[in-house]
Formats: sequence, C-alpha cells, structure tokens
Amino acid sequence: MKRVITVLAVALALVGCGSADPINRELGDPRQAAKGMELNWLVARMTDQLMERKSLTTLTEPIAVASFVDLDTLKDTNWMGQQIEESFIYELNRRGEVVVDFKTTGNIQVTPQGDFVMSRNYKDLSSRLPISRILTGTFSRNQQGILVNARIIDLRTKMVETTAQSLIPKQYLSGASNSFGRASINRGYLMRGGQSPSGHLVNLTP
Repeated sequence: MKRVITVLAVALALVGCGSADPINRELGDPRQAAKGMELNWLVARMTDQLMERKSLTTLTEPIAVASFVDLDTLKDTNWMGQQIEESFIYELNRRGEVVVDFKTTGNIQVTPQGDFVMSRNYKDLSSRLPISRILTGTFSRNQQGILVNARIIDLRTKMVETTAQSLIPKQYLSGASNSFGRASINRGYLMRGGQSPSGHLVNLTP
C-alpha cells in the first residue's frame, strides 16, 4: 500500500510540472532572473540586441544614456524610465563601452543629509561633455505590459546605429514603490554643440 501511495504521489507531481507554464529560455523569459531583478534582466537582454549590430569602430566613442520617456509625450518619465537608464549604464560599461555620466557634478557636496556628487539640476552640471552617441528610448502600454524601445543615436548625424525592443510583463510592475504615473523630467537636454564640427562635444542647456 505504501508503495502504491508513493507512486501515485510521484505521478501527481509530474502532472503538476507538466501543466505549469514552462520557462522559455530561448525566447528570453524574465522568470530566469533572480526575484526582484526581472527589469534589470530584460535590460541586459536588450543590450545584447543592441550589441548584435554594434560597429567595433564606435566602441571607444563616448556614449551617454538618457532616461526612457513616455511615447505619447517624449517629455515625461517615471521610476521605470529612470531605472532602465541606470541599468543600461551598467550593462554598457560591462561590455566595454566608454560611458559618460552627465549627471556627475564634478565636485562633492557635503551636507548633513549626506555627501552628493550627482544632480538632476542642469545648472550644477558641466556645460560641455565629450559625448558623440546617446542611448535613449521610449515606453508605451499595452494589455500585456510595457513595450520598451531602445536605440543608440549618433549625435553628429542623428542616424540610428542600432535598436532593441522588449516587453516588460505587467506582473513585474505591480507592487513597485513608485507609481507608473508620469513625472516631468529635468528640463536639461543634450544637444550638439555649434562650435564642435566633430560632434564630440555637446551642450547641456535649459
């Protein structure tokens, strides 16, 4: 009797495994990621897409990463757009890209609340930076989640070098500490410097 019960339990377990939604590793299922790291994992896969068409000649050309913005307005971002930006900085650096963090002020602000070297106020930042390319992108909703499009753009020619696309399933956005609602981004933006024919210097302007 004990043997029959054991066999039955194993059979039920196998049936349960077969009925579960399997992880599709070939398509890049975010359930492969460590819990809480699904968004970072998806950004890593998008970076792989970007690198597929990457030219080796631009590997040493400085690149910056901007916040991903709402496709409807192109001027609004939120916690997700900012986290995607941070994750792309990490992934590009790991792959040998020369990444410029334009939010670094160049000095340390010592306060009772902490010591700070970064800012989102354009007045605190360098007015000219050695950036020739930028990674940016958009996000939009659909019934399954958030569709994210990324691209690397040559600031000298405005030509798109390479692109990537991914879907963030909605279950990975629920329970976040910040809402999905829009939040106006810093008014500073990158533009090619008029005094720089080579396009390697850009102005950070209001």
